[in-house]
Amino acid sequence: MVRKAKRVSNGHTPKRKKVRVNHEKAKGETVSPVRVGNEALAVRRQVLRWLGWTAATLVASPGLAQRYPSRPITLIVPWAPGGSTDLTARALAPALEQILRVPVNVVNRTGGGGAVGHAAIAQARPDGYTIGIITLEVVLPPWVSQTKITADMFAPISLLVLNPVSVVVRKDAPWRTIQEFIEDLKRNPGKYKASGTARWGSYDFARLGFLRALGLRDESLPWIPTQGAAAALQELLAGGINVAFVAIGEAASLVRAGEGRYLAFMTDTRFPAFPEVPTLKEIGIDWTFASFLMAAAPKFTLPSVLEVLDKAFAQAVENPDFVRFMQNANLVIRHMDRKQSQAFLLERSKAMERIVQELGLKF
Repeated sequence: MVRKAKRVSNGHTPKRKKVRVNHEKAKGETVSPVRVGNEALAVRRQVLRWLGWTAATLVASPGLAQRYPSRPITLIVPWAPGGSTDLTARALAPALEQILRVPVNVVNRTGGGGAVGHAAIAQARPDGYTIGIITLEVVLPPWVSQTKITADMFAPISLLVLNPVSVVVRKDAPWRTIQEFIEDLKRNPGKYKASGTARWGSYDFARLGFLRALGLRDESLPWIPTQGAAAALQELLAGGINVAFVAIGEAASLVRAGEGRYLAFMTDTRFPAFPEVPTLKEIGIDWTFASFLMAAAPKFTLPSVLEVLDKAFAQAVENPDFVRFMQNANLVIRHMDRKQSQAFLLERSKAMERIVQELGLKF
């Protein structure tokens, strides 16, 4: 019986691959059989992993949730060290370890404008031992279109942070105010460069909305893709870009060290830690923007495991050391449980779709 099933499987696979390749060629495209085979193999492996875990779950004892966790947990950060996602994860890890009583190892998986790390979270075995922090990118239509990574590939655990965006320049920049920068930008469209993250990422959206509110086009302030805010701020200091769009907290140390200056915040009201910095709204620019950080697990993770993690994160965000760190880093804690986080993710997805329509983006 086993041998027969194996022969049918082996006989069936090449036929499916051949039909797919011929179908693509019929459209006038050249498709590598090796590439197609690799893609198909990757999909099969992912399906088998899910099926294998499901089968294991069905035969597991009722005490499974009580035994979780019993070994170290990996917490994936899709962005480079030094940014808000990385800082938040590393500040949370010790608090989580105290609660869960197992090591929580933070791992940066960068590349592809956040796609590598997000894919690593989504494709991990859904057993609760590999989780991560997802960001606004998973609900940004252009980013989703390019990476094929969607919000429904994750099981939300807990919203952690809301990151209001700032406009930052070097200390020696020629503009002392946001008004001076805007006037120069209008006189010299395309002259200056900006960054903050990958193309079509959260901070790129912040820039696009800013330009639209000014009546300017995308090319008026070209975007230089980077692997997150930390890399963008390094480019700013090195002179590779002229302005950065990053979270307020991500540039705080740079500003306090006297190496950079805030020109404006994309908030409704002034930020308490920097009351001297104006909002865009104050000067008549109706644009606010904030990214988010959310703890998430792979889709199909057991609800009982998610419940354990949900409660752990709820306690961790109230840890005094974590709260103190976040306040010093000017990162805004905004906790939601997993059900609220799921609703928040859906709401953000719809909001970003509206922004795409309003901006008339083509991608």
